[in-house]
Amino acid sequence: MRSSVSDAFLAFTEPIEGRWPHLYLDSWGLVTIGTGCRLESVDEAVTLPFVLAGDPSAGASTRQIRDAYTAVQSRPDLAGRPGEFDGHTAVRLTEDGVDELAARRLAALEDRLIRTPEFAGFPRWPADAQLALLSLAWAHGPDFSGWPDLRADCAAGDWRAAADHGRIQGATQRNAADRALFRTAAHATENHWDPDVLWYRPLGHRAELRAQDSGAEVVLLQERLLVLGYLAEVTGVVGLETELALRGFQRAHVLREDGVAGPATWAALGTAVPATVAALA
Repeated sequence: MRSSVSDAFLAFTEPIEGRWPHLYLDSWGLVTIGTGCRLESVDEAVTLPFVLAGDPSAGASTRQIRDAYTAVQSRPDLAGRPGEFDGHTAVRLTEDGVDELAARRLAALEDRLIRTPEFAGFPRWPADAQLALLSLAWAHGPDFSGWPDLRADCAAGDWRAAADHGRIQGATQRNAADRALFRTAAHATENHWDPDVLWYRPLGHRAELRAQDSGAEVVLLQERLLVLGYLAEVTGVVGLETELALRGFQRAHVLREDGVAGPATWAALGTAVPATVAALA
């Protein structure tokens, strides 16, 4: 993958998955850790460099890791709420451990993806298309045998069509980001922009904003809407003009038109596609 993609991946995925040093069950009830890294089995878990909660200098024993894995599996009622698992286990990954696991997973995903004939050209794809497919695979897994339209789109380099077909049911925030990435890839390709550059801008964790909110987060929101051509000025307050601009942006990016900057809207705001083009997509 292009270096701009690997460099940006954690900044892109953490607002979607969170960053959790402890084991938890994801929304599908699968044992997971870090930035959404699912573990295939307890045997895989014991290979990770766990330390004891509260004492990162003390490595966790195999028995402690197995006990933690079992404890997490026993709480399907908490699936999809990672923070609720914090007090249920005594083992943790360090910050470096979380980063290293994510990097290994990302490289392994790429290796699996390029074995799919339609994805064989992945190393030559524009950075935004690479990140979009990796994002889908991070949540769905690398097997896209049931996605014939997406595979055909990618083989043809039709990133605009891929934006319509690369969607995971229920993954609203990720879908918004992936759609923005594929559409940015299409715009970048059509305008002969450097494929090594990630033109999408990950915006990180952002507060939900609505009418009459003010402050630095509002300024960032308005700056994005201004750059993309939806808003004429930055005022620092979510007034009527900003709300209308938000609704216009949401309409163009197939989001709920509520005039509120929530997680999905923030994810889409990373796009590099201007309003004049997005409205035609």
